[in-house]
Amino acid sequence: MDNKLILDIIGYIGSAFVLASFLMATVKKLRIINSIGSIVTIVYGVLIQAFPTVLMNACLLIINIYYLVKMFRYKEEFHIIETKIDDGSVKFFLNHNKDDISVFFPEFSDTATDINYTRLIYCQNKIVGLCVGRRDGDTLAIYLDYTIKEYRDYSVGKYLFAALPNEGINTIELTQRTKHHYQYLIKMGFVRDGDRFIKRMK
Repeated sequence: MDNKLILDIIGYIGSAFVLASFLMATVKKLRIINSIGSIVTIVYGVLIQAFPTVLMNACLLIINIYYLVKMFRYKEEFHIIETKIDDGSVKFFLNHNKDDISVFFPEFSDTATDINYTRLIYCQNKIVGLCVGRRDGDTLAIYLDYTIKEYRDYSVGKYLFAALPNEGINTIELTQRTKHHYQYLIKMGFVRDGDRFIKRMK
């Protein structure tokens, strides 16, 4: 393998990371992947002595690092608000995100008669998530656990599930309907039991 081919491969890898970064759902992931692309491109620019490319990507890297440090230092404040499934804010949220919700929960219906648990999750003054289900004693069967794309970094789920024991909920059940939700459930500590996923707090 000659040197020119190796340099081309390095350049293509850097470009691929930069392009892939714009496919990330969250700004944090975008900046991390973009930073990796900038580092690879800086190496490529130094090797081929393309110093304008090095300078541009060095500036991008500094900008990304600056904002990533701010993101990791910033503690998002979430709040869980008890509400009803027929509340106007809930209806608007469901309608506004209906296409994305149908990907993860294609069988969800807000007209199910046994729904008795509805919680909106706010970050500052913005609704970022919704949990809907049926509570029976200390067990919650979740029908919908949805977070908007910008906050899909597990932080909303971690906050929600950490708060549920304060409501006296010790067991969470969820019937897996799509593969899109599988990774999230495993990350949140759910264990598969047949066609269900179960998380026990104690």
